[in-house]
Amino acid sequence: GLWTCHQYCGDITAALCTAWVLGMGLTYWWALLIPSLTNLGWGFLTMRLIADPADVGIITDEVRIRMAKLEAARANLKDGETIEDEGPKPISYSAAIRIPMVAQYAVAFGFFKLTNYVLFFWLPYFLGKNFDPVTANLIAACYSVGMMPGGIIVGFASDLFGGRRASVIGVFMACLIVFLSIFAVCSETLHPVPLLVMLCIMGILVGGPNNIITSAVAADLASHPSVRGSNKSLGTVTGLINGTGSITASIGLLAVGPLQDSFGWGSVWVFLIGCTACGTLLMTPKIYDELFPKAEDDGTEMESTNV
Repeated sequence: GLWTCHQYCGDITAALCTAWVLGMGLTYWWALLIPSLTNLGWGFLTMRLIADPADVGIITDEVRIRMAKLEAARANLKDGETIEDEGPKPISYSAAIRIPMVAQYAVAFGFFKLTNYVLFFWLPYFLGKNFDPVTANLIAACYSVGMMPGGIIVGFASDLFGGRRASVIGVFMACLIVFLSIFAVCSETLHPVPLLVMLCIMGILVGGPNNIITSAVAADLASHPSVRGSNKSLGTVTGLINGTGSITASIGLLAVGPLQDSFGWGSVWVFLIGCTACGTLLMTPKIYDELFPKAEDDGTEMESTNV
């Protein structure tokens, strides 16, 4: 949760940059050029990061597993043979999609990401009907501000309840449906103050599950026996969830414009309610397993065996 806060600093900075550019009377492309130059400089710094903790003497669980396998392989070598530490082999996409709940989380994340994209990209346009462009961008930035503590809250809550991340995400999505319902009814008549509060709360409700699915949940799924001990496999699982989510969200975004033109903004909020509900339903098997764990999951079977 703490780790994923940094990504929204860029969202907030971009929104403030756009408001500043519009307020100064500059042409719109300055709002694109400034963040682009910032990304270019940050990308250069990222390229200089160390890829493998073992290169600087940091022994993680993954490195420990890898070294144990390497020592076992060397013990079986004949005289004169050598073996190099090439690290664990990455898992294939076909194998990753067969890991339990990866496909469901990937599609569910797409629905959640669609809700996030619509709120993030369309809020300034929606608010522009009742506010000037500078004010609309500043109000929309409150949504990104709310997304920052969202990941921390969901992460802390899921750890507090024994790592039941799907259950916590389900509760947050249920609350989000309530707020989207309020938006569908009275979003165009709300006073700016309750609108700001609602956007911050919705940012928490959307940002928390999105952050956790792309970080802790992906790590949980990648702890499956077929990929355990391989950060390359973790990257594949995370990339599969993110990529599928982005594709699903991008396709869903195509419906927003026609819906808004034909039926008004109320239909857009109803559309987001349906997407959020579908994503939550895809997670119900995992939620059920967390709430009603099997004997081997809660340690009962192990205790009875020891007795």
